[in-house]
Amino acid sequence: MTSPDQPERRVPREVVVIGGGFSGLLTAVEFGRRGIRATVVEASDRPGGVAQTVREDGYLLEPAAGTFLLPHPDLSPILHAAGIELVESPPSARRRWAFRHGAMHELKDSPAIALSPVLSWRAKFRTLREPWIRTPPPEDDESLLHFACRRLGPETGTLIANIMAHGVFAGDPTTMSARAAFGRLVGLEDEAGSLIRGGIRRMKARPKGTPRATAHSSPDGMAFVARSLSKFLGDRYKGSWPVTSIRPDGERWVVEGSETLTTDAVIIAVEPGAAARFAPTDLGPLLSGRPTANVAIVGLGGRACDLPIPPGFGFLTGPGESIRALGMLFESEYAAGRAPNGCRMVKAIYGGDADPSVLDLSDDDLLRLATDELSRAIGIDVRPSFTKVVRQTAGIPQYPVGHPQWLSQLDDALVPYPGLEFTGWGYRGIGVSSLATDAARVADEITHHSSPAVGKVP
Repeated sequence: MTSPDQPERRVPREVVVIGGGFSGLLTAVEFGRRGIRATVVEASDRPGGVAQTVREDGYLLEPAAGTFLLPHPDLSPILHAAGIELVESPPSARRRWAFRHGAMHELKDSPAIALSPVLSWRAKFRTLREPWIRTPPPEDDESLLHFACRRLGPETGTLIANIMAHGVFAGDPTTMSARAAFGRLVGLEDEAGSLIRGGIRRMKARPKGTPRATAHSSPDGMAFVARSLSKFLGDRYKGSWPVTSIRPDGERWVVEGSETLTTDAVIIAVEPGAAARFAPTDLGPLLSGRPTANVAIVGLGGRACDLPIPPGFGFLTGPGESIRALGMLFESEYAAGRAPNGCRMVKAIYGGDADPSVLDLSDDDLLRLATDELSRAIGIDVRPSFTKVVRQTAGIPQYPVGHPQWLSQLDDALVPYPGLEFTGWGYRGIGVSSLATDAARVADEITHHSSPAVGKVP
């Protein structure tokens, strides 16, 4: 973070990015687009972080995110620079459901959700009145549940808050910061005093002919995309390179690890707890103890006749339901290459901050639970022939109420350290698009909003 009182520094010629997950890779490629040499150092022997594609028996399972929403103003140019081509999902991928009242119900975009059978007539009426509701936000941060209920009423708000928290963070909407986790949604109220009015205003402001963002994926998986981003960097991607310390040295930075690197700027692209182990010592207390939540991913595959899932993206689970899956994604229906010809695959998500105790179950019990719950959801007994359980022990960062204030404290703490920035899913968003947006923010901060020549660094 640059202080207004600090003199302008020269535009850096080189930076070191610590962390070879998607945030670090996207950030490094963004610097490369701007003509600045970026070196990525990664402790593990593979790029991509938690995005490690599992291939077995012709099935492709993504334990973490598996799709990109494109076009995107920050993500699309990075992927294009790295020569990455993705496949657009079929139109049916826009079909999404909520598991509510013991069954799957299709959801429409707001405000059409008010017509959904998952809501009572009282809730529908309250939702449609949202543009005329005057409920000013609190001065401090508020939970996602409080925000959604304040704007949409208790029934609709509780449903929306739960499916959003489950679908993105595997989180608990009662403790999650609305502004930190879903800033674009909260921004609608900031801009227009209403979610519906704000959404209409944004649609009208969109330049004519701008395509709507749709889901895209790689038939070779997210691990392939990560490798492609690392190949763009060439020998400036360094795997099996754990960092032990960083320190300022005049206007330069020294990064110690497998060797010693000296650079103009350092971007830390790992989660706060890991960063605390090598960041300047006075930042350690601020970085330590940030909450995360573990999840288990259950893959179920089989012949189409044995796994008769409908076309669409899948379902997320509403509040107070009898099934424990936070959601089930119909991977083979919207992402190319997820299952052999004539077969289907579903990815079920368990645990998180919403239901941590389910992770105490054994893998066999989780498989039985997922098979039973998918059968109940679609109303037909399924008989998977392919099963896989992947436990994500790295933990999904959770953004509790007060997270925006924590970010402000971190920004203030960085003032004495020009040339040092943090990015990644522990800070300002966990989706791939959010990581790309933050990559652009970091590049702007480091270059002080200058505009060096854009092009691939040799």
